[in-house]
Amino acid sequence: MARARQETEKELSGLSGATGIATPNLPDSAPADTRLWFVDNMRLLMICGVVVYHVAAIYIGVGFNGYHEPVTSNAVSAFVVGIPALLAPSFGMGLFFLIAGYFTPGSYDRKGAASFLRSRLVRLGIPLLLYDLLVDPLVVYIARGHHESFWSFYGPYLLQVRTIGPGVAWFIATLLLFNLLYAAWRWLGKKLSHTGPKSAALPDYRTILGFVISLGLAIFVVRIWWPIHVEEWPTWWLRLFNIPGGGAFLPQYISFFVLGCIASRRSWFVGLTPKMGRDWLLIALVAIIGVIPVIILGIAAGAQPDDYLGGFHWQALLEAECEAFLDVGLCIGSLVLFRQCWNRQGRLTKALADSAYAVYLINSLLIVSVAQAFSTVALYPLLKFIIAMLLVLPLSFLVGFILHKTPLVNRIF
Repeated sequence: MARARQETEKELSGLSGATGIATPNLPDSAPADTRLWFVDNMRLLMICGVVVYHVAAIYIGVGFNGYHEPVTSNAVSAFVVGIPALLAPSFGMGLFFLIAGYFTPGSYDRKGAASFLRSRLVRLGIPLLLYDLLVDPLVVYIARGHHESFWSFYGPYLLQVRTIGPGVAWFIATLLLFNLLYAAWRWLGKKLSHTGPKSAALPDYRTILGFVISLGLAIFVVRIWWPIHVEEWPTWWLRLFNIPGGGAFLPQYISFFVLGCIASRRSWFVGLTPKMGRDWLLIALVAIIGVIPVIILGIAAGAQPDDYLGGFHWQALLEAECEAFLDVGLCIGSLVLFRQCWNRQGRLTKALADSAYAVYLINSLLIVSVAQAFSTVALYPLLKFIIAMLLVLPLSFLVGFILHKTPLVNRIF
């Protein structure tokens, strides 16, 4: 029991909780030695998806962390490789925030305000600082193919007036902000009771439907002014945090983190029924399949593709609502599916899950290095993507495992 309790104290509601290295907090109805293995496994697979998404960005011509593949991508490669790139900003990052929010209340309850804030600064603040001061400059140096020495490049680069580095740093910074706001909310409301019933009835379909429609409307309203992939961010703090898409995805990120905090108090992750999982996966499938012909017919009738990305257009409203149904449906369905099918871990899976946070932080450096090394190799873009992915994924986990096992360093990772 003492050992199990010690393990639960390692749980973090910050990025480490979102990337799979932490021991989840326990539902109050669960035995003390219970661990949500399926959440660990979800985060592990999601980290793999992040790496694949970053590699894909290079070979569909978008570029990643300042690196652009000199070989022009063709339509077939852009379509096949672009599939993960379409889902990742929407569903993937929202699920990260949902899971992070789920473990936040339990961590705060066990540690108290001071210890909670200290752990957030250690596990999120220090990696954010290291990434922005060390990893990001090195990635940019490699991506630009500088011939000068790194240290000649490093000084002037740091003196530039910059936002938080591109790549993964925006998520760490945003999650740190959410945790600080949560701590402030708990401190301001400390006279309110937080010791009420920790379990409650699951939300019914009508309640979930209301949340989905409201989320879609919020996304639509935000994108009237800040469409997807706009160059300028709507506020100074979004520019500072370098959030991809500016404010276009913020309604989802904020609402999913808050929803995760609420779900934690009610143990929804372990309470979702198999029927709910099947139904909402089907709803997500209908949302993504059903919108495709509508988009095609709309463009054929004269609508511009940008009309679906934002602005006061019915196409943008349709896309926002379909995105909300897709995000919520995939989150519910994935939680149930993993709980039913992959709620256990062997030694290898546990080692990979423990290394996931480090993988999240160092994958950009490895991706750009591999892509730069293969930049002069004339291969079909889709083939280069497959080769790069097969190299980067195991290499990232190998380096991540080494970092996680390194004394002192493993206190951060």
